[in-house]
Order: sequence, then structure tokens, then C-alpha cells
Amino acid sequence: MNSSDNRKNKRYVVEGLQGNLIYTSDLEILNISIDGAAIETTKRLELNRDYTFKIQYNNTMLTLRGQVVWAVLVSKKRGMESFKPIYRAGIQFIDTLNEKAKILQRFIEENKLRTLENRFGGIRCRISNPEDMLIDLPQKYTVKKISVSGMLVETDYPLEVNAHHDIELFLNETLVNILVRIANCAKKDSVKTTCYDIGFEFVTMSEHDRETLQQFIKTFEE
Repeated sequence: MNSSDNRKNKRYVVEGLQGNLIYTSDLEILNISIDGAAIETTKRLELNRDYTFKIQYNNTMLTLRGQVVWAVLVSKKRGMESFKPIYRAGIQFIDTLNEKAKILQRFIEENKLRTLENRFGGIRCRISNPEDMLIDLPQKYTVKKISVSGMLVETDYPLEVNAHHDIELFLNETLVNILVRIANCAKKDSVKTTCYDIGFEFVTMSEHDRETLQQFIKTFEE
């Protein structure tokens, strides 16, 4: 690993460093209860992985953590379109306690169409607004250069310049969460794949995560 670029903060070339960019996607709720939900999405969800779900309700955003307990691939034809892969998954909520449970219960009561079945932990219902839930999905990136103020990464997807995104960065098995601004995006074509070099400018992070990042960078300066 070595430093490069004439910058205020030195960037260091790295190998094997990865992370996830988090973006929000729509999904459809098939049924829901206090303890979980069955959903459909166009993105594949990983079994046993935790995801963040968001429900817009009464001008507030209810944020829930849920784990994928089962997942299957199905096909659907939408309108005049051809058949497309759709993923159906079962989600078990893992943080619907106290106030969150009360808000979720009110959302279900106000939007339910009919009761499907009684389950331990709650009544499973079909609701009238099945697209009111969103999911935060991770997309992988590989770090090419890093400094205390930003990174150059490689992805297989483009990002809009000046857009802001939440990212996860894995530093020596420690997860760091950062809000970044997309400084630049350059397409790179090759014979096999299309990829992108993208500049991340660090905007905000917790003091603990900043200290973790600084300690990581110091290992290159010694």
C-alpha cells in the first residue's frame, strides 16, 4: 500500500477493502403483523440478513429492523410487460417494542383490508396501501484509494454527482457508517464488464467512527 495524489489529505492505495452503499427501494407488502411481514421486491434479499424497513405513516417515518427468514424467486407479468423476476420474502421484525409496536399497530389497524390468520405475536393482515413500506438495500463497492476525507471506489453501477448516500465501510472487521457526497463518477468499459470509478467525499460520521478511520489511516503513515 502506498500514498498517491497531491492532495490536502493524502490518499493511500489499498487492496481488499470493501463496503456497502445503502439505497432505498420500494417494495410491496403482501401481509403484515406486529411480528413480521411477507413482502415482494425486485431485488434479491439474503437469507438471515438484517435489513432496515421504513413505513411512512402520519407524516412520520417508522424505522424497523427485520431479518429475512425465508425467500423465494417468483415471476410476475406487470401490465403489458414481459415476465420479470420478483422476489418474495418473509421478514421477522426484531425491534418492534414499546413505542414502535404501538405505531405499527395503529398503522395496521388504519390500513387493514381483512384478517388473513392469527399468529403468535399478532394477527397477520392484508393492508390497503401495500406500497407504503421501503427497504434499505446494500450495494457493494471496492475501495481503491482512501484518505481521512474521502475515497476512490470501484462499482458496477453509476451514481449521480453531488448526490448524498449513506455507506458502510469495513475497516479491520469494524463497521464504520458514513454519509458521503458523490464527487465524481467515471465510466470504465472493458471487454467483459462495465464498471465505474467513483469519488466519495466524506460529509458526516460519528466521532467514534471518525477515530476508527483515523487510526486506520495512521497505519499507512508509520
